[in-house]
Amino acid sequence: MNLDALTVAAMVEELRGTILHGRVQHVLLPTPMSIGLEIFREGRRHQLLVSANPRNARLHLVESRLSRGVEHDSPLLLLLRKYVRKGVVTAIEQPDLERIVVLSITKYPGGRKDLEEEDETLAETRCELVVELIGSRSNLILVDDDNMILEAVKRIPNDGERRAIMPRNAYTAPARPAERLDPRRATTDDIEAVLARGGDAARALTSVYAGVSPQLAREALARANAGGSPQGAVRASRVAVELAGLFVAPFAPSLAYGEDEQPIAFAPYNMAQYADVRTVASISIAIETFYDSAEHVTNHAQRRDHLAAALRGVQEKYHRQREALERELARAEALDTLRWEGEMIFGYLHTIEPGQTVLDIEDRTIRLDPRKTPVENAQARFREYDKAKGALAGVPERLDATHKQLDWLDESVALLEMADSFEAISTIERELTEQGIIGRPGARPKGPRAGPLRLRSSEGVTIFVGRSAGQNEQVTFGLAQPHDLWMHARGVPGAHVVIQVDGEWGDATLLEAAGLAVHFSKARNQTAAEVTICERRHVRKVAGGPPGLVTIRNERSIRVPPLRPDQLAERMVNAETLTIRASDLSR
Repeated sequence: MNLDALTVAAMVEELRGTILHGRVQHVLLPTPMSIGLEIFREGRRHQLLVSANPRNARLHLVESRLSRGVEHDSPLLLLLRKYVRKGVVTAIEQPDLERIVVLSITKYPGGRKDLEEEDETLAETRCELVVELIGSRSNLILVDDDNMILEAVKRIPNDGERRAIMPRNAYTAPARPAERLDPRRATTDDIEAVLARGGDAARALTSVYAGVSPQLAREALARANAGGSPQGAVRASRVAVELAGLFVAPFAPSLAYGEDEQPIAFAPYNMAQYADVRTVASISIAIETFYDSAEHVTNHAQRRDHLAAALRGVQEKYHRQREALERELARAEALDTLRWEGEMIFGYLHTIEPGQTVLDIEDRTIRLDPRKTPVENAQARFREYDKAKGALAGVPERLDATHKQLDWLDESVALLEMADSFEAISTIERELTEQGIIGRPGARPKGPRAGPLRLRSSEGVTIFVGRSAGQNEQVTFGLAQPHDLWMHARGVPGAHVVIQVDGEWGDATLLEAAGLAVHFSKARNQTAAEVTICERRHVRKVAGGPPGLVTIRNERSIRVPPLRPDQLAERMVNAETLTIRASDLSR
C-alpha cells in the first residue's frame, strides 16, 4: 500500500507540530533504503523514519528508538552526518498534491542558534532532504543550498530517458502528469463525465484527478453510495462533494482491520469502505502499525524461505547419498556372480586347458585370463568377492536410514510451508538444529519452542495438532492415550492429529479433526483428501527413525475437505457426508 498525497499532507501537518524547529541529534541507516533521524524538540526526542523501499516507501514517526542496520558507512550516511546532524529542521513543505516532502535543515557552526536571533555574521549551512514517496520510483535525495544533489539512496544515471539523480547534478522534481484536475474543485459535470466512461469508477477517478489514489477514490465512491446507489447527476454530485470534502476536512487517522485482526489499510480519514475501522491518535501510529504488521509477515516469510532453502540443500545431499548407496547395493548382484564363477572354475579345473580364455557352464560364459592358471583365476574371483563384500557391509542399513531421513525431511519441509507464525517457524528451526541438520555442529538452538496446537471441536472435544516433527512425536506418544483416535493425511507429509475420546464425541468432531489433518498437510490446497484413522495403540514409532515417523495398522480412512482452525467454531457439520460412521470405529 502506497502513501497518497492526502496521507502525505496529514504527515506533514503532524511533523510540523512535532519536529519543526527541532535539532537533529543522530543520523543512521536502519536499512540500505532508509534513513533514521533522532530529532530533539522541547525536551522530547522524536524518531523519524524515512524509507524509499519500492514496496513500502514511507515517512513517519516511530515510538521505539531506531537502530542501525547497515554495517558500513555509506557515502549518503557520511554526508548526512556532515550536513544534517546537529542541524535544525527549519521548514517542512509538500508541493501541492504531490507525494513529496522537503525537509529544510540549517546547520550552525557553533551548535543550535536561537531561531529568533538575528546575527548576519554567523555562518550557516543549509540543505534539503527531499523525500519522494512515489511507489517504485521512491527516493531520498540530499540537496545543497545551490540545488545541487549531494547524494541519494538510489542513484539514477543520465540515460536520456529517465530523470538523472546523480551527485553534482542539479535537482529537478519528478514530472507531473499533464492535465490532471484538482480534486478540491471537483464539479458534478466533471465527475459525471468521468463516470460515463464506464468500467472501474475508482480507476477512472484516479486517472483524472491529481493526488487521488485508488483507495481515496473508493472512499469517495463508498461515501457517495452510502444509504443507496444513486445514478446519473445525483451520484456525480455526491461523489464530487465527498471527493472535495476528503481534502478539506480535518484529519482523522484510522486503521482498517480484516477478519484475521491484521491491519489491511490506513488513511488520514475515517474509512467508510471497510467494515472494521478503528481511529488512532496520529497518522504516524496508523502507518507504523500497518507496516509493522506487514513486515512482521514478510519477515516470517523470509525466515521461512531461508530455512526452506537450507532444508532443500540438505535434501539434495541425502538424495545423492541415497543414489550412491543404491549403486553400491546393486553391486551385490555382481558379488553372487563372482562367487559362482570362482566355484565353477574350481569345479571344472580338470577340463580347463592352459591358455584357455573362456569356460562355458550351464549356458553361461566365464572369461578366463590365459596368463593365469585355473586356480589363480578362481582365487582372483574370491579375492574380489571378499573385498567387495567387506565394502558393502552395512550398506542396506545405511540405505534404510537414509530413506527414513528423507521421509523426515519431507515431513519437515511440508510442515515448514504451513508455518504461519514466528513460534511455529522457530520450533521447526530448533528441531532441525537439535538433529544436526542445520547449523554448526554442537550449535545451541535459538528462539522459542511452541507446543502442539490445542483446539476444541464444535462438540467441545479436545483435538491436538502437531505442527512440527517434534510436536507430532509429542502429540502421538506424549499426549494421546491408547484409545484416542489418531489421524494423518494419507500418503502425504503432514501433521499428526489426535482426538481425545475420554468424553462424548460424535461425527462432527471426527469430520472436523480429519479436516484439520488435511489442512495441516501437503494436501491442503486440494478440494478433499483421504485421511487415515486408527486408535493410538495401533501407532508405532519407526525403529531407529527420526522423531515423528510412525507405522500404523488396523486403519480406516475418510475423504474430507481441508478445515482451517479459524473455521472450526463456525463450521456446521452434516454427518451424512461421512464415508464411515463414528460407530464403525473401536471406541
